[in-house]
Order: sequence, then C-alpha cells, then structure tokens
Amino acid sequence: MNVTTSRFSQQRWRIWLPLLASLAVSLPVFGAEVNLPDATDLISHGVTQAQLDGLDAIMLKAIQKGTIKGCSYLVAHKGEIVYRKAHGAFTTDERVPLASVSKPFAASVMMALAEQGKLNLEDPVEKYLPEFNGIRVKGSQSPARPMTIRHVLSHMAGFWGNKGITPEKMGLIRNPSQTLEESVKGAAKYELIHEPGTKWTYSGIGYCVAGRVAEAALGDQSFEKVAQNALFRPLGMNDTTYAPTPERPFILVGGSLQSTLDDMAVFGQMHLSDGVYNGKQFLSNASVTEQRRLQIPKERFRAPGLGWHRGFPDEDGLADLLMISGATGPNFQVDRRRQTVTVFLVRSNLQNVLKIFNGLNKHVEQMFPVSKDR
Repeated sequence: MNVTTSRFSQQRWRIWLPLLASLAVSLPVFGAEVNLPDATDLISHGVTQAQLDGLDAIMLKAIQKGTIKGCSYLVAHKGEIVYRKAHGAFTTDERVPLASVSKPFAASVMMALAEQGKLNLEDPVEKYLPEFNGIRVKGSQSPARPMTIRHVLSHMAGFWGNKGITPEKMGLIRNPSQTLEESVKGAAKYELIHEPGTKWTYSGIGYCVAGRVAEAALGDQSFEKVAQNALFRPLGMNDTTYAPTPERPFILVGGSLQSTLDDMAVFGQMHLSDGVYNGKQFLSNASVTEQRRLQIPKERFRAPGLGWHRGFPDEDGLADLLMISGATGPNFQVDRRRQTVTVFLVRSNLQNVLKIFNGLNKHVEQMFPVSKDR
C-alpha cells in the first residue's frame, strides 16, 4: 500500500468511525433488556385513574390489616403497562422467588429446545436419562410404559405428588445442597404411582426430570445456562434466574426461579402475542398454542396445559386464560379475551394472599370487560 492510499484509508476511517459509534449505541443489542412500554394515554385503553386507584386500595387495605408487609402488581393491556405499583415493604424492581410460577417458564424453555431440534416432546425420558429404563409402577412386575417429555411437563408421568410423601422423597425437591442430577437419579430409584399418561398428579419432581433431560440433551449444561441461552437472555429477561451457587447448586426446575414484574410482563406478552415480542418471534405460534392445549383426557377449569393452568377454552379447545400461582404467593395471568397480562408478587404464602390477588384480578376484569365469558 502506498502512502497516498494509506492516507486516504485513514481519512475514510475518520469519517466512518463516528457514524459506526453512533450506530452501535442506537441499534438494539441481542438480549438487551426491552421492557413493555408504559401507557401514556389511559383513555386509549378505556380506563380511568380512579379505576387504577382501586388497585392501590386493595393492596393498601391488606397491608394495613397486617395480612402482608408489602406486595407489587402490574397490569399490561395491549402491550402497554397501564399500572405498575408496589406498596409497603416492597419495590417494583424487586426480584422475587416464584415457586410454582416457575413452571410456564421452564415449559417454554423446553419448547424452545424442541424448536431447535435438541429434543422432542414425544421422546421417552429414558432416551436421555437411562436410569429410567425399566422403571415400574408400584405393585407391577412389568416395566411401565415409557414416560415422555410431554408427560413430565403435564404432570402425567406417574410420579408422586408433593404432599403426604416420605421425607426421602421430599428431600429430592427440598435439599439445596444436591445437584439436579443427584435429585433425578434419586427419583429413578422409586416406583411410580401410576402408568405414565393415564392420570394427572401435580408433581415437583416431574419438572426436575424435565430439566435434567434438557441438561443431558445439551451435553450436561446446567439448566440455568440452558434456560438463559434458550429463552431468557434472547428475550432480555436479565433479572430472571434460578440463582444457583456452589453452596446451593440445586435447581428446582418447576419451583425455584426468581423474577421481576417487568421480566414477567415481557414473558406474558410474548405468550399473548403468539410467541412474538418487540417485533421478533421467540417461540413459534405452534409452541405457544401447544402450551394452551389440554393435556389431560377431560376438560375442566384449571386443567393443565404445558406449564400453565388453563381457563375459558375457545372453540378449538385452546385456553383463552393462562394462569399459575405459587406457594409463596405470586400470581401470573395472561388473558387473551381482555388482551391483558397481570403479575402479582409478594413474599408470603398462597393461602394468606388468595383474597388479595383474586380481588386485584377481579378488579382488572371489571376494567376490561368482555362481551361474553364462556
């Protein structure tokens, strides 16, 4: 390169560098946090400030009575946040343990892996976890039919429930010092309580098995890493994590996720918009639809989908209301009839706060009425 060419190149870079720097700042970064926007015009959403003040009153009453020390609530309508408030000893950006509200997030991670070809919902669990090969139902002399990934995500795998079980079985989902692999290998030593695919039993260990399948399918990566890479970071959910540590490595896949109001609103809006968020498809329409589909033989209220409880099925049997609550009190709803996402966060217990979030959700239903509730 001669001196003239070199000088020309330097001049060209001096011209382009400021422009490139500007683009680097202005262009969205993959995985950058992009929260739902705040509504600037309540009238366009058909609500008044007085109606929103009614949500304040419900929470403040519970705090004044001493039912709870604090809580937060978020309402999004048609992709904009019309209400985000915290009261008492709480903040709107607080990261809170979700308990069973973890399940739709975990199920969505599994759907993302299926879309990537890493696994299939109809795959037998033993394909990834050979310790389940030949597992039996209690009282049977023959191996049970193979349980599938779909079975464990829909609580149809034949595992025992979370209540009235031995301390050893409870330890499989409550011992923070174990690894997920150790928990699941321990579960494989016990007999099932019924044939996979024949009966629904709400089970914490089932979701642990699902998470361990994901770990094995991706070369023994931690489910934390799997979930972050498959869905959370791409969606910009930077405050959502299982938060494992060397001292407490256990990931209770369906119960130990932590998140915030805004991260959960993003996830809920993605489901409300058939897998699309901020103009990008994160889950396919087919995957989101499958999570809305009935997973047990007969329809009933709160019948399970994949990760979610379901309500108000449409003419195709797909839930128009997705909902989930957790033992520590959080409540999460995605209502397609009203185009709303609601998130209630608290540190308490479920029985203590049922009336609070039911009152909040009922108030939102009155704010956004639908022509006909099926």
